[in-house]
Amino acid sequence: MREVGREAMCAGVDYSGAKDVPNNTWLALGSLTNLGLEIVSLNHCGSHLLAKQLNEIASLSVVGLDFPFSLPVSFLEHLKMKRQERGFQSWQEVAEYIAFSTFDDFIQDVGEFASEPKRTTDGSLHRVGVSPLHRGNPSMTQMTFHGIRMLATLDPARFFVMPFQDPKDGSCAVLEVYPRETLYCLSLPDTGYKGSGQKPASKRSEIVSGLARIRDNSCHKDLPRLSFPKNIERVILENDHALDAVVACYASAAWKTAPHLYRDALASDDLNVLLEGWIYAPSLLK
Repeated sequence: MREVGREAMCAGVDYSGAKDVPNNTWLALGSLTNLGLEIVSLNHCGSHLLAKQLNEIASLSVVGLDFPFSLPVSFLEHLKMKRQERGFQSWQEVAEYIAFSTFDDFIQDVGEFASEPKRTTDGSLHRVGVSPLHRGNPSMTQMTFHGIRMLATLDPARFFVMPFQDPKDGSCAVLEVYPRETLYCLSLPDTGYKGSGQKPASKRSEIVSGLARIRDNSCHKDLPRLSFPKNIERVILENDHALDAVVACYASAAWKTAPHLYRDALASDDLNVLLEGWIYAPSLLK
């Protein structure tokens, strides 16, 4: 495990694009030291307050968010043909397209395209990701649109969005994470834990116990030890959104302490990742 030095703050977000205020967006915050990651706060902030709350966290080092940070290259090519303009040259231009579009405009563009292609990163996982343009259940279009708009509001002096933007000293890395993939790679249950009822609650309990004992597995020695107070444990046992936020926080902290366990987006043979983005998940550890 890489030495952390002084305390670093890590965050994880289970993001919702729903219209409700507050919607089901949860923010988990953890303190990372050489002793491990301790979850120090967990709140149901709603997406409308997320950027503001992230900006207010002192010493925030990394945050993991569970929504698509960009769009498939084939869809971007469709937009290029429709607008009869040059293609998108950078993720910043993709973010600007989203920022200056209405949701209705975006849905019209998506509807005209008809297909739901995956990005390179969506198809490269053990638990294959859903297309950012998926319109079925669960719908990804609203989450993708509003998530990218939120990223566009982050202060570029404080945050850099991976893998599109270069790291800056003293700034916070922003990672796209996928809690289900993280759980699978840690050999923990990645299905059956969402919703109400006894069976999902039992799965959440199994996940929470497994996360708390993650360093007991000899394959996981490079990962940070995870701890949380009893009041936070009660919340994540009761709420799958809260649990996903904690898993997202853990994924971001593990990336910081054990980067060698994460595939490097820039080492990919497919340069499309520089427009489409990259899901950061650890190697499969058994």
